[in-house]
Amino acid sequence: MRSPTNECIEWRDQLLEDVDKVGREEIQRVLSEIDSKKGHVAANTWLRGAIERYLLLSQVSVMRPIVAKHANRLAEEESIDAAMGWLRSVVKRLVFCDKVITELDGEELAFWAAKKSRYFEVEIYEIGLQCTPQAMKDFMYIQLLEVGLKFKHWDNVDRVAGLAARMITPEWWIRQAKRQWVIVEDVLRECGQVERFKSPYLSNWALNKAEKQRENNEAFLRGWEAVNDFGQSFTLEQLSEKGISNPDNRFAELIVRAKGLEELAEESGHDGWFITLTCPSKYHPISQGRRNKKFWREGSPCVRTAHRYLNVVWRRFRAWCKRHGIPFYGLRTVEPHHDACPHWHLMLWVDPRQSNDFLSAFSHYALQENGNERGAKKHRLTVRKIDREKGSAVGYIVKYISKNIHGKHVDTDHETGRSGVDAAKRIVGWARLNRIRQFQFVGGASVTVWRELRRLGIDKAPKVFADIYHAANRADFGGFVKLMGGVFAGRNQTLQTYYSEGEENQYGEMVKTVKGVSRGIEVVTTRLYEWTVQKVGSGSLSSGEGEAAPPWTRVNNCTPPNIGPVNRRSY
Repeated sequence: MRSPTNECIEWRDQLLEDVDKVGREEIQRVLSEIDSKKGHVAANTWLRGAIERYLLLSQVSVMRPIVAKHANRLAEEESIDAAMGWLRSVVKRLVFCDKVITELDGEELAFWAAKKSRYFEVEIYEIGLQCTPQAMKDFMYIQLLEVGLKFKHWDNVDRVAGLAARMITPEWWIRQAKRQWVIVEDVLRECGQVERFKSPYLSNWALNKAEKQRENNEAFLRGWEAVNDFGQSFTLEQLSEKGISNPDNRFAELIVRAKGLEELAEESGHDGWFITLTCPSKYHPISQGRRNKKFWREGSPCVRTAHRYLNVVWRRFRAWCKRHGIPFYGLRTVEPHHDACPHWHLMLWVDPRQSNDFLSAFSHYALQENGNERGAKKHRLTVRKIDREKGSAVGYIVKYISKNIHGKHVDTDHETGRSGVDAAKRIVGWARLNRIRQFQFVGGASVTVWRELRRLGIDKAPKVFADIYHAANRADFGGFVKLMGGVFAGRNQTLQTYYSEGEENQYGEMVKTVKGVSRGIEVVTTRLYEWTVQKVGSGSLSSGEGEAAPPWTRVNNCTPPNIGPVNRRSY
């Protein structure tokens, strides 16, 4: 066998220029071994692929061992070309700015965001002075490409200006960086790191991110306060405990609303159905405890792609029901399988004379895609009639509501064998990371009106629609819905949410905010105070003891400063 020529050695050295010392030594060791066994031609062929693989893996930083292991598995099970194609896609998805996003966190992330926002501000200002408006748009377009965002409103001057104002702030860049955490999680899921026996629902990496984010949020809420125009102040933590961001309050409200719909269903004699809708097998990375080849060959659909599939099925089904005059109402919950693929649980009520057509249509649309695959007819759509004699309809779904909020009413999660609290922590993290709405009511009445009326104390009860107010105040959701026009009132409900006139926000955009509720020209204001957020102890709104607070605008009309003791925003 021919030994490598001087030209060959020189060519190899050029390829190895970008490889670090340790990697270069390892590659040269393998090259020498192949040279001696198969010759320099075979060694050079191996080197071309090895260099690209090494450089690709070097860009995924701390994820390298996991990614390399999965690439090796693909090379064995599929082909080397398939493994390299996947590796290239990983790097293309993960490379974002100067470092792989897994390494950006805390102070380092804040520093990076400040640097990016400052660079954008300086450049856009100089381009604006020296070039055309189109040059400014071109620069913004390139910056958006870097963070993987698309903007469709380039012809709208106000929206472009609003986007530019956001991109000047470090907060905007931090949000874009955190969006990339979803991509990291997608890659870990493709590598088999999200499943029942390793880390169900959410990878350990993402769970740690979620826990750190929760701690940061709690520290922020403790360190900032809301002050109104009468000088009253509350920490954001205190206000958070009073609202639905408090898991106990959120759970209670959902149960009250579901119970209200159940009472209306019983009164109307409607059939109740508990339905579970799942995705085709190709959306699952794990099938029966093993890697699913359908998932890989489909291009490894992410969680959001699977959820879009479920939404498409739902939209088609709802459109069919509307065309055929079959109204229904109820509640939908979303949660993941152990491998993070979403599925839906629905509690729906419909006229018993229409139940058969209703269920037949749902089954049809659920099986439109890959409906003939093994197990599809059995598992894709499962239906159970709610028997009032065996228990409350809410009892069917209460464990799913609890599991998706705090897990306090679930002893053991049957999907994973973990405690309900641990499962809930992972499921909430999964939903927030993937930006999935966990609960949605179908039919009923406006929850915004319900919440706004419950803001008022008994001493401020409105006289013009006192009956609706009292139904909301005593948590009688069924009575509230009836007074609002019934479960199918829609936009014709008795009361509407009342919004303020458009006001300019800190990005120069006109926005409307909730001010109260209305019926025709009758308006009841529920937002009685103007609130400003500031750091705890940063100062009082009043100019002196017993003096009235000076007038403050509802929002700042310019981008808030990046530094300073007070960041005043109204909510």
